[in-house]
Formats: sequence, C-alpha cells, structure tokens
Amino acid sequence: MIFTTKNTTFVQPIRRKNSIELPMRYLLRCCFLTLFCLVGGSLLSPVLAQSPRATHIVIDKNRMTLTLFAQGDTLMHFPVSCGRGYGHKQMQGDMRTPEGTFRITQIVEASAWGHDFHDGLGYIPHAYGPWFIRLSAGNGIGIHGTHDPASMGLRASEGCIRLRNEDLLKLRPRLYRGLEVTILPDSFPLVPVPTLQEVKRQSKQFRPTIISDLNLFPITFVQPDSLWQQLERVY
Repeated sequence: MIFTTKNTTFVQPIRRKNSIELPMRYLLRCCFLTLFCLVGGSLLSPVLAQSPRATHIVIDKNRMTLTLFAQGDTLMHFPVSCGRGYGHKQMQGDMRTPEGTFRITQIVEASAWGHDFHDGLGYIPHAYGPWFIRLSAGNGIGIHGTHDPASMGLRASEGCIRLRNEDLLKLRPRLYRGLEVTILPDSFPLVPVPTLQEVKRQSKQFRPTIISDLNLFPITFVQPDSLWQQLERVY
C-alpha cells in the first residue's frame, strides 16, 4: 500500500492476519510431540524389556513351590500349600490336588469369599485371599490366597493351590486366561484318603491298644471314642 503526503511518499507492506503466526504455532506443537515421543519411548523401553510375557506356570507338589516362567526363564518363585491327599484328584472332596497340564480359565476377585474347612474353626471370612485363579482341571480347583500363611509348605488345602496373599498380588499382573499351568505328580507312594464315613466306621471296630516303643514313651491306652475325636479334628 502506498501512502502519499504533501512532502513524503512511502510504502507500507500489507500484513495478513496470522500469515506467519499460524504456521509457527503448529510447527512448535509438532516439535514438542516429537520430543515427547522420543523421551517417553527411551524411558519406557527398559521397563518393557524387563517385563517379558509369562508362558508357563509349574507347581511342584513335592517341593511345595510355584514357579512362573517366560520362555524357560524364571520370573517368579513362591512357596505354596496343596491338597492333604497324595496322588491325582479323582473326585471332588478327596482332598487331592490334580496332576497334569491345565489352563487358566477365569480370574475372579475373591476378597469377599469365605469357607468352612471343617477343621473346628467354623466359617472363615476372606479365606481365599484377593484372587481366585480358576483352572481347567474341574472340581472347583484353582490357585488362590489364604487366611493361614503359616500353611505354606504343608499339605493343608482341600485340593487347591494356596499362595500367601502378598505373593498372589505380585503374581496376578502376570496372569491371563489361557496361560498353561503344569502340576507335577507326587513321587511318594499313593496313600488312599478315606472319607469321613469310612474313618468313623473303621474306628468303631478298633479295640483298646497299648502303644509302647521299647519303653521310650509312656504306655498309652487309645480308646475308639478318643481316636475318632482326633481323626475328626484332622479331617
């Protein structure tokens, strides 16, 4: 645009609104996003590299352990408690932990679950810990927490695999539906676990017995009624 005055003539350029500011604004945004992706990726890559996907769980009933693997590498290792009976599970209620390879079918929030284990303590609230990991073994078998962390390393469950609640919380983020779980068989001779009815019937047939081991222990008379009461507390 040309302006003319009485004594002076000068030219003033026409400036269109946002002709320069608009492209610069988007350019700065693109630079910021690029820098954020580069820095964020460099920070997250070590975390992702240290978190391989779990591929298998192995439960050893002899050593009472649970091990989580990723392509043969050990990710986690915890003590467990399994069923009171030895051998492969035959039916619900036989107190055995199944043997073989199964898959995780369901992951259920179980913090509100309770159970009566028929051990004289009655109904136990929060008996299964925070999660119940259901397996394809059937008969209600799964991996779960416990109200009794002192039972780790012992045969104390009705057939499920118990973990300490804090260990289960560490394991939970690694689990997913379809993950393979192998339960190794017992290496001990199989001992049949009688039902309560069988124990009660056999205990009535017992006669008073003198128990003495080369005078190392005091002589004790075992009566059928007292024996039944002891067995009832165990089973």
